[in-house]
Amino acid sequence: MQSSFQKQNSKIELNALEEVNKIRNLLLNDGFIVDEPTKKQYNFEINISKGKDSAKFLVYFGKKGIKNVLQGNPNSDLYKKIDSLINSKLNFEVEDIKEPESYIGSDESGKGDFFGPLVVAAFAFDNKIKKDLSDLNIKDSKELSDNEIRRISFNIKKRFPDRFSVIEIQPKRYNELYESFKNLNSILIWAHTKAIEELQNKFEYTELVIDKFCAEDLIRTELNKKLNNFNLILTEKAERFYGVAVASIIARERLLKWFEKKSNELKIDLPLGASNKVNDVASHIKNKFGNDVLSELIKLHFKNFRTI
Repeated sequence: MQSSFQKQNSKIELNALEEVNKIRNLLLNDGFIVDEPTKKQYNFEINISKGKDSAKFLVYFGKKGIKNVLQGNPNSDLYKKIDSLINSKLNFEVEDIKEPESYIGSDESGKGDFFGPLVVAAFAFDNKIKKDLSDLNIKDSKELSDNEIRRISFNIKKRFPDRFSVIEIQPKRYNELYESFKNLNSILIWAHTKAIEELQNKFEYTELVIDKFCAEDLIRTELNKKLNNFNLILTEKAERFYGVAVASIIARERLLKWFEKKSNELKIDLPLGASNKVNDVASHIKNKFGNDVLSELIKLHFKNFRTI
């Protein structure tokens, strides 16, 4: 039987693992290459790279709780960008925002993953349902464990089956669209617009909240083709808004479902992200099943494809 001291240590260690995974997901979503967390004697750590530069993020655990440490060259562009991204996350968590009374929020998942689809979800939010969401621990999906995402998404869809829409672009279709558009942002704009359009036809909410991923005029141009009346709130870290956070959870759960399904079919654990481990798994699939099977699972424009 564990002593109270051992239980406390286990809880702190679990909190440290959750923290390092939150930061890892945040970095992956921003296009960094990040390894799976490695456990050391007193900390968890992840290796981060972009181009030729690299850094390391560590979360220490002990009697006094957890402590975050970013290691690398403080003068490098990579270090500064990672530091800014992590600090922005902390600042946004405490920032007070004014949400519209009703709006449609949208978010995506999978754009930083070599394997798997691109998923965009939208959610129709209003203050009347806020109370019904309050017990679900709604927050940015990057701050939740996979099991939490599955549980919360299940309850959201059960309670509000008509308030969400999902656009899941399978790798084969994604590659066709990329070949046509030659640009990821164009695919994202198309998918966000389609998901929002489905809900606005039902609810007629005019306020839209989207996480900023490109220039506003590009998104407005596409929205104007489909929607007659809207007010766009385009902001960084839009998961601060309840509706966008809900959308992010639904999108992430759909992505996780794809990874689980394909991993079971292939009897190979398909990893998220775009790290060296991903390259190893992709090479294994190529050797075992051939290029045709591999091409149905990956995004061909990633540099990982050229590497393998």
